[in-house]
Amino acid sequence: MDRFTKQIHAIVADREHGSSTLLQWILDALSGEDGTSPTRSQQRWALAELRRIDRSMVVVHHLLDTLGTEPGDDLPERVRAYARQWSDIPARVARQLLSVRDWHNALVLLHSHSGMLLSAIEHVHKSAPDMHFWQTRSLPGEEGVSQYRRLQDRGVACELVDDGDAPGLASSIDAVWLGVDQFDAQCFVNKVGSEPITRAMTDAANPVFVLGDSRKQVRQVQYSTALFEAVPFARGVHLVTERGVFQTVSGTNNFS
Repeated sequence: MDRFTKQIHAIVADREHGSSTLLQWILDALSGEDGTSPTRSQQRWALAELRRIDRSMVVVHHLLDTLGTEPGDDLPERVRAYARQWSDIPARVARQLLSVRDWHNALVLLHSHSGMLLSAIEHVHKSAPDMHFWQTRSLPGEEGVSQYRRLQDRGVACELVDDGDAPGLASSIDAVWLGVDQFDAQCFVNKVGSEPITRAMTDAANPVFVLGDSRKQVRQVQYSTALFEAVPFARGVHLVTERGVFQTVSGTNNFS
């Protein structure tokens, strides 16, 4: 099996990383930025194979819908153009977070593994290097352990906590930062375990910040209950996208 085919199979089979990370891997593979040179038939196969990724990963399917099913002669160029269009989203989300409050000495809880979270933390940490994070292990896959290690490698102060202990920490922390795979006017979808953390934080009157971008907005969420869950928007839950920070209240949200 050639390198390109192995890459696509690995992306489709991945159950650890968030949609932003999968998206970047797809962009690298289809653009040729990683050194592969797939044939036209391989590109056509990849565009079909990648549609097997869970529809919960809305941002991945946004790319696939943009590219269509036929690669054409200019697929790498179209992929690179898409990447340029959306390349600064994490930095823009981080700027929105910095506009909300002073994050110096803040203690923030993280759940699951998210490329958006990692990028936003990297940007915000430059302005508030004394921030401290608690990271859940994120059962059942324990993908939070990978995020914890990556944060440590980047010099970010971080400690692992067990998932079952996370809701009980709500009154002791300043905020929760979560990723999001899709959202509508009533709720957002993220990895299992997000709902009890969010509920505990809102009960403690502490904020939850859900980090994503406008591509992830859908008319009505659809997701697999094996790994994901829908979390209702409630007072104290803030959606953060490149367009702004939105105080969310279920059923009345306007994220434009």
